[in-house]
Amino acid sequence: MSAGRTVKTKATSVDAPADPGAAAGTAAGGGLHDVYRRLRQSIITGELPPGAIINQVHIARMYGMSRTPVREALRMLQAENLVEAQFQHRMRVTDVTPSEVDAVYANWILVQSLGTALTVPRVTPDEVQVIKDALRAMNEHSPTRGGDPAQWSQAHSVFHRSLMQHANPVIREAIDNCWSRLERARRAYMRNAPQSWQDSEEEHIGLVAAYEAGDTDRAVYLATRQLSRIARIVISNIDPMYEVVAIREALRFVTGAAASPVVAAPLKSVRKPPARKTA
Repeated sequence: MSAGRTVKTKATSVDAPADPGAAAGTAAGGGLHDVYRRLRQSIITGELPPGAIINQVHIARMYGMSRTPVREALRMLQAENLVEAQFQHRMRVTDVTPSEVDAVYANWILVQSLGTALTVPRVTPDEVQVIKDALRAMNEHSPTRGGDPAQWSQAHSVFHRSLMQHANPVIREAIDNCWSRLERARRAYMRNAPQSWQDSEEEHIGLVAAYEAGDTDRAVYLATRQLSRIARIVISNIDPMYEVVAIREALRFVTGAAASPVVAAPLKSVRKPPARKTA
């Protein structure tokens, strides 16, 4: 079993994101939230890679502001596990570990399954139409067809949020936290595995059909399959020898079978769970 190595790059010192207008825009009144957004975007996109050192003193000087908003922005990023404290007012961009991906996706599978089970029986025809429209927009703006990535991302967000619209806000917030925590890992996966876009598109079509038919079991299965498939690819990109533990346990809970073949088999061979009994 792999010890769960991390993806590391040579540590580099970074004063600020490479945006010519960043200093002027932030000093003009952006403050805390501008610094936070710019730094976060640079980490998510990989402009600030794992291991990069961020010096808050240099950033404050670059933006022409006190260190207080910069320090608070870095604390917000630290709460998202995107940076970690170093010495002499420095922060380091954290590594993405397979154990973190395993744990977060396991949690995601559990809460997504719950949110799906709560939404499918309650979704209305008008709400299904919103989901269909979002899927249509995703297909129209798909980067694989030369579309606008920003518009695809917006439609993708509407699509997945609509799938959870009848879940409790606490559940939706938990899903959002999983989404946010692994955003940079997913972006790297999307760059490195373009062939899986077709798989996702087919799963999205299947999800729409399941919601329209009121088929909760099918919808839960497809949502679980998509998450576990993406998790497997992300983890294998980090450490091909890592043994997935948390995700398999999450799948066991979702299927409700103590000795389910879903648990024993590799993630790539996850099969549709048996239909759950209803009262």
